[in-house]
Amino acid sequence: MKEIMSNAAVVVSYNRRELLEKCLFALTQQTRPLDEVIVVDNGSTDGGPDMVRELFPQVFLFETGANLGGAGGFAWGVELAAVRGHDYVWLMDDDGEPDLDSFEELMGAVESSDVQLSFAASMVTTHEDGSPNAGNLPVLSSDMKHQLKAQEIGTIAVRAATFVGVLVNVAIARTTHLPQRDYFIWIDDMEYTLRLSRLAPAVMVSRSRIKHPMNAGGSKDMKGRLFYHLRNQIWVIKANPELSLPRKIFDSTFYVVHALKQGSHAADKTLWAKSVAKGVFEAVFRTPREESIGTLVGTLPADRQAQVRR
Repeated sequence: MKEIMSNAAVVVSYNRRELLEKCLFALTQQTRPLDEVIVVDNGSTDGGPDMVRELFPQVFLFETGANLGGAGGFAWGVELAAVRGHDYVWLMDDDGEPDLDSFEELMGAVESSDVQLSFAASMVTTHEDGSPNAGNLPVLSSDMKHQLKAQEIGTIAVRAATFVGVLVNVAIARTTHLPQRDYFIWIDDMEYTLRLSRLAPAVMVSRSRIKHPMNAGGSKDMKGRLFYHLRNQIWVIKANPELSLPRKIFDSTFYVVHALKQGSHAADKTLWAKSVAKGVFEAVFRTPREESIGTLVGTLPADRQAQVRR
């Protein structure tokens, strides 16, 4: 008899009430219903949580009480899906809008595979013409065996993807640590999915589509966010077991040089200099925390733990 799997979608939200409403409408109208939709709210002040309670009472709302960044939100999302007993968790930002058959296509690919997949990613498209969104392209696998195997189920083998429609196998997720909260913003999704794909193959399902706004990109002045960009890129490089030490130094130097070049475009030279210095210092002398599934829920008061564990 075919095993029945439990599936949840997790949406991390922060002050984007109107976009969150569109996302939740799409999730609650999927042609293959999800067993649960979870919203992790990162301390929104725009009435988003009240909107969820009013319009989507069936959604499980978890309020962090503070802005933990995308990384902190998704760490809680994977944690909640796991402790609430789900087998797969579909991760996405609140500005994603999945097609109504998107989840059905993802699960169809997962169930068609004769090998266990660590994750299956939706194809992220633009709102304008439905073409692939250049700001959310996955990292393709260069392993020909994986590509041929993925082709058998009509998918593309990948190594990493953004948190815009990534369906994670919770059993695989339990064998490694959560998305790392210390990343706060940027690169956390690539780090996590790259880590998962080292444990088991991963694919992108082009039939499963999620509309997402184009990233601003192209800015030569990241302001204070330059710190996260630089530090997090180097953290990923340092943690990559596939790279030799000389290659890690070379790749890290590339990002340092890129950050230094931003100085000529920075409106606030002091902020730029501090961001670069702090980014390099933390990348070299700090390491992001590794927290296993179950760790975060254990930090909650007993009554809230009971609510979360249902």
